[in-house]
Amino acid sequence: MLLLEGVALTDSGRPVLAPEELELRILEKTDAEFGERRGGLVSAPDERYRGGIAFLTTHRLIWLDQPALPSPGRSCSLHLSRVTSASPVPLKMFGSRTKRHALRCSANGGLGPSDEAGELRLAFRGESPESFARCLDDALANRAWRNEHDPPNSNRTPNQSATTQTQTRNERGVPSFPRGRSAYDAAASRSAPPPPPPPPPLGPSADQRATAAAAERDRMTSATRARHAGVGGALHRQKQEAEKDERVLGRAFTDMSEVMRRAGELVALAERFATATARKSEKTVGSDPSNEERKTSENDAASMEMREMLVSLGIASPVTKASAGALYHRQLSRQLADWLPQALAQNGGILALPDVFCLFNRARGAELVSPEDVLKACQLWQSLGIKNVQFRRFDSGVLVAHAADRSDDEVCAALMSATRRKNRGDDASSRNETVASRMDAFAASEALGVPPAIAREYLAMAEGHGILCRDEGPDTTWFYPNKFAEFSAVEPRVG
Repeated sequence: MLLLEGVALTDSGRPVLAPEELELRILEKTDAEFGERRGGLVSAPDERYRGGIAFLTTHRLIWLDQPALPSPGRSCSLHLSRVTSASPVPLKMFGSRTKRHALRCSANGGLGPSDEAGELRLAFRGESPESFARCLDDALANRAWRNEHDPPNSNRTPNQSATTQTQTRNERGVPSFPRGRSAYDAAASRSAPPPPPPPPPLGPSADQRATAAAAERDRMTSATRARHAGVGGALHRQKQEAEKDERVLGRAFTDMSEVMRRAGELVALAERFATATARKSEKTVGSDPSNEERKTSENDAASMEMREMLVSLGIASPVTKASAGALYHRQLSRQLADWLPQALAQNGGILALPDVFCLFNRARGAELVSPEDVLKACQLWQSLGIKNVQFRRFDSGVLVAHAADRSDDEVCAALMSATRRKNRGDDASSRNETVASRMDAFAASEALGVPPAIAREYLAMAEGHGILCRDEGPDTTWFYPNKFAEFSAVEPRVG
C-alpha cells in the first residue's frame, strides 16, 4: 500500500513549512483516494480520506484533516520527489462528475516494508481544480527541492581532466610521454628564429576609403530618413518604443524575482539565528550564576535589538487570495495567530487592532492586506478553535488582540499592587503618615507595559469590577483603590 508521511502543525492548525518551502495553492473539500490497496498514514491506513484541505507547496502535497483542526488528526503529506507523473482522470459518460487528479508515486523505504509504489487520486468536490493542477505541474517541473547551484566542473573527475589535457596536448603535437616531451622541448629551443612577418595585403588608397565611407554615410542617412518618414516611420518608432518597454519590464521582473528569492533566504537565515539564540539562552541559564550575569550585561542590548528586528521581519510565505481562494480569510486567520504571539510578547501581551494591522502588513512585505481582512481574521479565531490568542472588544468600542494567558484578574491584581504602594509625605508634619498612591492612564500604562489608550480601558474595566474608583479633576481623571466596601463592612457606632 502507498504510505504517506505525517504533518507537523502550528498551534493554529497550519502546516509547518521548511525554510525554503513556499505555499502555492490551497483547495478545500478534497478527498485523498488510495483504492482497494489502502494507504495513508502507517497508523491509520484506509481506502479514502474524506473532507480535507489540499495544501500544495513547492516541496510537498499536504492533505489536512479539516474536521480535526487544529489537531493533526489524519493529516498527511507526500513529498513531490516521489511523484513520477500526474494527470487528470477523464470523466466517464455515466459515471461520477467529480473531477479527479491521479498521481503515480514511488515507494519510500523509510516508511517501512509495507510501503509500495501506487497511485494517489485527489477528488475535488468544491471549486474547479484547474489552477491547482497547473500549480502542481509547475512545481513538478521546477523541482525546487533539488539543489541546482552546483559548483563549476564539479562533475568532472580527475581521470577525465587528465584525459582531456592529454588529448589537448596530442592535438597540439606535443608527445604525452615524459621522455618524448623533454626531447620536444629541447628541439623547440634549438629551432631557428621566427620568419619575418608577411607584407601587408594590398588595398584601396586613403582617398578611395574616404570616398567609400562618405558614400556609405549618405546611403545610411537616406535609408534612415526613408524609414522614419510617413506612416511607416511612425509605425517603426512605435515598434522601437514597444521593444524598449519590453526590455525594461523584463529586467524589472527579473530583478524582482531575484529580490524575492533573496528575501526568502534572509527570512530562513533569521529563523535559524533566532533558534540558535534561544538555545544559547537556555545554555546560559544552566551555567554558573556569575558568568550568567556577566554575559547578560554584555549581550542584553544587542539581544533586545535583534529580537525587535526578528519580530518585524517578513513572513516567508504569506497567504494570498490567489493561493487560498475561498479559504483566504480562514488561512489568513491561522497565519496571523501563528505570527502574532511573538509581537505580543514584545508589547505587554496586548495590541490594538490598528497596531496589529500595521505590524502584520510590515511583515507581509508586498502582499498587503486590508483592515477589513485583519478584522475578519481576528473574529474567526474563536470559531476556528484557536486558543493561543484572543480578540476582544472593550465597552468603549476599542478593538484589541491579546495573548490567551492575559486575564482580567491578573490585570486587576497588577493595578491593585500599583495603587497600594505607600508614598510618604514631603513636609515634616506628614512625614510619618502614608497615603495610597493615585494613578492615571499614563501611570497605569507604565505599570502594565501597554499603551495609554489600552491602559485607560483596563482602568475602566477595574472600576467596573469594583477594584478602583475614579476622581475626575480639571486636568485628568485619577483612580484610587476602592475603599467603600471596607467602609460598609464597619459596624456603625451606637451612641
